[in-house]
Amino acid sequence: MFLSKLTLNPRDRQTRCDLAQPYEMHRTLWRAFPPREPGRVLFRVDADRFRGKPVVLVQSDGQPEWQSLPESGAHYLTTSPEVKEFDPSLATKERLRFRLRANPTKKVGGASKKERLAGKKDHGQRIALLHEQEQMAWLLDKGEGGGFRILGDWTLNGGGRKVPNFRVEVVPEGWVRCGKNGHTEGRFFAVRFDGLLEVTDPGKFLETLRAGIGSAKGFGFGLLSLAPAAVTS
Repeated sequence: MFLSKLTLNPRDRQTRCDLAQPYEMHRTLWRAFPPREPGRVLFRVDADRFRGKPVVLVQSDGQPEWQSLPESGAHYLTTSPEVKEFDPSLATKERLRFRLRANPTKKVGGASKKERLAGKKDHGQRIALLHEQEQMAWLLDKGEGGGFRILGDWTLNGGGRKVPNFRVEVVPEGWVRCGKNGHTEGRFFAVRFDGLLEVTDPGKFLETLRAGIGSAKGFGFGLLSLAPAAVTS
């Protein structure tokens, strides 16, 4: 895999368009990859914590060719792209800091497994999870099947209701419109998770890392970023 860091120029018209419309950002970034077999490409827009400029982090199966980015008017980037190969060595019980911008959802309605086997095509509808308890439960479920766990537990509040008490910050970013111009606009609810995870199955976790987590991956969701956890005595 390859990791790229692109520092955008907010004065550029194309940059402003892409930041406002995730579908356009998707189209711009995909210029750097072969049209027929781009492989998995994940991205997320962050802000540079030192300079405050918008930064796009890109994880890709293939090596990108960022010279294909637009340069109409002011340059699209303020600095040269930073690219490095990414081949993590993971161990069971290894702890890592992570960031994930995701679109937590659940499926409602639709045909049962028996009905689908009989040929019924109703796949139901995906709806956004808007409450922190639901969002945290969604992330825990993804970890259970994805080779990692989030440190912490559920606790009871004064009313006897389970509330999340995990080493993770859950930040709702609201609704994002991602549809193509001229077509029905797709809306996705964005949630950012920042915290600490522990690897439970290195093989599965590597697959999760490569594939991304959740839906709407082509619109800036699903990229799982990792960093070493701070060592405490």
